[in-house]
Amino acid sequence: MRHRVSLVLLVLALASGAVSAQTKPPAKVIYTLTTKDVSVGLSAQTSIPLTLGYWKAEGLDVEVTTLEGSTAGLQQLAAGNIHFATVGPEVALIAREKGVKVKSFYVVSGVTIFRVVVPKDSAIQTVADLRGKTIGCSALTSGAVPVARALLASGGLDPDKDVKWIAVGTGAPAAVALNGKSVDAMALWGDFQAGLENRGLQFREITAPFMKDLLGQVVIARDDFLAEHPAVAAAFARGLAKATLFGFSNPEGAVRLHWKMYPQSRPAGSDEAKILKDAIHVFNGRFESQRVDNREDKRWGASSPAQWQKLFTIAKQEKLIQGTFDVKDAFTGSLIDEANRFDAQAVIRQAREYK
Repeated sequence: MRHRVSLVLLVLALASGAVSAQTKPPAKVIYTLTTKDVSVGLSAQTSIPLTLGYWKAEGLDVEVTTLEGSTAGLQQLAAGNIHFATVGPEVALIAREKGVKVKSFYVVSGVTIFRVVVPKDSAIQTVADLRGKTIGCSALTSGAVPVARALLASGGLDPDKDVKWIAVGTGAPAAVALNGKSVDAMALWGDFQAGLENRGLQFREITAPFMKDLLGQVVIARDDFLAEHPAVAAAFARGLAKATLFGFSNPEGAVRLHWKMYPQSRPAGSDEAKILKDAIHVFNGRFESQRVDNREDKRWGASSPAQWQKLFTIAKQEKLIQGTFDVKDAFTGSLIDEANRFDAQAVIRQAREYK
């Protein structure tokens, strides 16, 4: 967790007033994904808005970067080296408790993407059965780790003493660790799991009742940035919303578009039908958590004070956070209406006509 990732410090150049692609030069912003595994599940945050020009149309020049783990992303955001980062919502709460003035302004996933899984034939059936076991993760700074620690605590285990943690990476290295039984369980996320399943692995989830009440990933920014440049943040969020709707409207198109920008994300092989099927499995592993048609508030990026208060209560109970602060400081819904101010039917038509 002490590992510091160096980024080039860029200066944010913004004119005063609203962002306008027609009258002002693009605002340069840096957006960081807190994983190095840029799978097709992340196309709404990368290839779709970049390739289709959703952010550019908003007057934004967005540079997408990657770091390994939410902790690293939070460090860079707090230092002012980046402008937006996607993290688990518990990271926003932990940061706020420690006095780091960042907050969520857009919810990417309405349900948690993180979970703890074991091989399908494992003897491990409950959280308590993880005592003395080794849990693998992509990196010790991964957002999956705080959620897994809360899960362990809910079963009466001490996350620091009763289990061993090991960073195994993603993709093939993670599969090797599981097949070689150097780890007994994995703390991971949906599209990561789907990728392992495409390699022939099968899993069972080890869970607890509180997991269903966790929000998924959120986009955070510094308080001062949101106060000074709300139009930039809203425009960025609008690009995310459009891209997510495009992906839902044409998964295959989104996958092929992603492959063009990130050719390394396309699995090797000549069986096109199988490769596409596997890719859509990974795509769904992330996008299913981003649905809004099954939420009470069907606006893209929305969350409620009640959801955050519940998350805060769970985080306190599971000892993710120790202190007390106003949970309303950890998020804002003030930009959600602006983020949803676009022609949804036009995006759907564009997706269905995309070749």
